Amino acid sequence: MLRKLMKYELKATGRVMLPLYLAVVALAAVLRGLAVWSQALHYDAVTGFDPVRVLLTLVTAAFFLALVAAPIAAVVLMIIRFKTNLLSDEGYVMFTLPVSSHKLVWSKLLTSAVWFIGAALADCLGVLILAAEEGFLSGLWQGLRDLFAEMTAYYAANGVLVIVELVILVLVVCFTTCLEFYCPMAIGHSFARHKVLLSVVFFFVIGAVRQAAGVALISAGVPFLGDMEALLSGLSPAAAIHGGIWVITLTTAVCGAILYAVTLRMLDRHLNLE
Repeated sequence: MLRKLMKYELKATGRVMLPLYLAVVALAAVLRGLAVWSQALHYDAVTGFDPVRVLLTLVTAAFFLALVAAPIAAVVLMIIRFKTNLLSDEGYVMFTLPVSSHKLVWSKLLTSAVWFIGAALADCLGVLILAAEEGFLSGLWQGLRDLFAEMTAYYAANGVLVIVELVILVLVVCFTTCLEFYCPMAIGHSFARHKVLLSVVFFFVIGAVRQAAGVALISAGVPFLGDMEALLSGLSPAAAIHGGIWVITLTTAVCGAILYAVTLRMLDRHLNLE
């Protein structure tokens, strides 16, 4: 059932995100072509007017707007889909389906992660197209291969493990980012009135609580900084890299798990769709 929910989500959100990704790549290609064309043309110093350069300026502005719009649209669409699909009139239908709230939320989390990563890839591809020179892509690919070979040679299997750990970290960050919005929205919509306003209020309240908890943990760890420094000094570079990635991953995952539990609790027990 989760696969069917994701298929529905991807179809509904793909109508917005896929054209935006295509726009980023297309504008990058057009901008690259205009830049080459502009360099090949002779500038009219008498009239002072160069239509190609004017067009180049307009396309440049459009490209950078699309570049910024792609990740922002992914976040905005993630919020809108959660609200309209689960917290509005559609929620009456969604919560009558023979599927648990866990799968409903996970379909949103996984779909949003797909579009977050897709936005990053589309932006990177657009920048690569814009910066591409003759031999640039082959040189970049060779450089990446050499970097991976050096990591594998120096750290043995740790080079592959670091890449796997970074992928896990990216997914955990994507899920937690979504839950940072889902949780306050679920809490705000447990009230009968002022749901959107209360969702915004709880968003800032949860953010403040997270910051306070972070400061408290750092303060609690200050007396042990000497021991931690001695421990870290005894670690190999590979172990230090692995440890740093897993500390960030686990702390982010714990925060996400708390937000997820609160979100599910609100959806199952306290959601007010009236």
